[in-house]
Amino acid sequence: MHVWPRLLITASCLGRVIRHEEDIVMQIRIRKRSSHISAAQCKTLAIPPPRLIVPTRSTSNQMAQLVPNTTPVRVFEVHKARITAVAVLPDERRMVTSSEDKTLRLWDLKQGAVLKTMVGHRANVKALAVSRDGRLIASGDEDGELLAWHGDTGDSLVPNIDAHSGKIYSLDFSPDGSMLASGSWDDKTKLWNTTTWQLSGTPISCDADINCVRYSPSGELLAIATDHNIQVYNVGKRHCVAKFKGHASSSTFNYSLAWTPDATRLLSAGTNNDCTIRVWDSSTWEQVGDPWTGHTNSINSIVINASGTLLASASSDKFVRLWRLSDRPMKHSSDVHCVAFSVDGGHILSGGGDLKISEWELPEGLSLILVINPAARNACITGDLPTAIQLFTQQIDADPNNFDSYANRSFIMARQFAWNDALQDATKSVSIEPSLIGYIAKGLALCGNQQVHDAMAAFDLAFTFTNANPKTTHFLFLIKAIASFNAKPCEETVLPVQELVSRPNADSLACRVVEAYMRVQLGTIAMDGALYRDAAGHFTAAVDAGTFFSKLDVHSIYEDFVVLFGWDLKSLWQTANQQRCHALVRAGKVGATLEAYRYMMDMSDEPTKAIFRAWVPALDEE
Repeated sequence: MHVWPRLLITASCLGRVIRHEEDIVMQIRIRKRSSHISAAQCKTLAIPPPRLIVPTRSTSNQMAQLVPNTTPVRVFEVHKARITAVAVLPDERRMVTSSEDKTLRLWDLKQGAVLKTMVGHRANVKALAVSRDGRLIASGDEDGELLAWHGDTGDSLVPNIDAHSGKIYSLDFSPDGSMLASGSWDDKTKLWNTTTWQLSGTPISCDADINCVRYSPSGELLAIATDHNIQVYNVGKRHCVAKFKGHASSSTFNYSLAWTPDATRLLSAGTNNDCTIRVWDSSTWEQVGDPWTGHTNSINSIVINASGTLLASASSDKFVRLWRLSDRPMKHSSDVHCVAFSVDGGHILSGGGDLKISEWELPEGLSLILVINPAARNACITGDLPTAIQLFTQQIDADPNNFDSYANRSFIMARQFAWNDALQDATKSVSIEPSLIGYIAKGLALCGNQQVHDAMAAFDLAFTFTNANPKTTHFLFLIKAIASFNAKPCEETVLPVQELVSRPNADSLACRVVEAYMRVQLGTIAMDGALYRDAAGHFTAAVDAGTFFSKLDVHSIYEDFVVLFGWDLKSLWQTANQQRCHALVRAGKVGATLEAYRYMMDMSDEPTKAIFRAWVPALDEE
């Protein structure tokens, strides 16, 4: 082994020694610690389209993926024939399913038990919809009959409505619940007043079988998927604003539709010879990027989660695919006809020809708390805070009771250290409707105002809105710990994060990331106070924590930390290593500096090594 001549090396020439002796340094290997943690890139819906197969190691353009649990966490079995639709009610406690056994079932999700069997259809039920407030349920069958149900009790509201002369294949409530759109194989789309359950206006003639109808998030537009094309109507004017082929050909149909929450994109799914998902720009109605490939048979249903970051698809190839995350689809034993996200975004429910509703758990690391539209989320991530505030303000102006937007704007005010404004928005949010996100915003704002006791009380109230979801609860513990640390950065406020690792259902990777970031902050504070040995200790602890994620895309996995606190997680491990070297140099520990340099080079991939080599001359300036 090479022996470094310590008496001849000084801090002022350390950088030159490292460069001169790098070949020797690179031969002194430190045993690599293994990591059994997988990771993912979780991007908003944008170009390039998601891929189902990507490298397991990150590059500049492609990142490793999280893989969901490919075994259902639960299966619900009661229906006697194919399940045609599934929807989760906004109370998060119940779901409703429809089937070709001519019934609907109202389920208790916690107990997995049927609360009510809803009978009344005289033919196979093909379509199902739930209003946003959960007060109304509508269903349609093969004979063209439409039934309306009470969302709380599952009781029928009106006698069967003879709505269409052909199969009702799709239903969708307007965002305000005042209208219901029905699409049928009699080539017509009809709009129904949900107060009188009378037909509203003239039916829309589409000149082809209708497979899907979907209101835009504002309710201004209605997208209709037919065998021949995709049509988009201004609902108020009954005027067709767009008509394009989509997936249609002599043997392929447009089968399912989904809007992104910001309405900037409409997604469509095809059948037979075009089993792809396509993205359409709602300003031009031109296709965005290439089709998403992966399914091998007709795609029966697509659905986007509330934050617009994930899409689930159900196919006759027997698989449910979670786009942007998984190259291991969730498999049924028969064709999958329908799919839905749970309200909290933590699970997917799917049903089909195997007569089962399967519940799938989403991967670790996905956002379960922040529901932010993609444009605002991207502005938060890139640091364009004025744009983020503008977007949230527009949402508030459009709907003064939008408590989520008040809470989200509070987060941005907190990032700008405008604590009073942040507290005002958070207080407004919980006054409109007490919620998880509202009390988190209030806790962060109070901590920023150094009202730590009141902040902890707000976080305690936030815990009452987690519905005992272990992932959400764990993430909330971390946010509370970070807020406490930001109010008082010290060893004492790091301790809760270290203790959290050993708790049941802990996301140990998230804990390591948070601890590493805290340690870097403590090291920086110590450096500013010329406490170089203390600083070296903190940076070393950050490096040790970073061993678990040094090659993972934690910036994407834990994007909510970036949104909430503006953290730069992309360079966290690199910064910890470089700052450790700086601290050791200033502490006069030349040999330890060389060992630290060898370690970070040994643990790095080639691009990162190049960054470190370019940085080495900075040590000469110490």
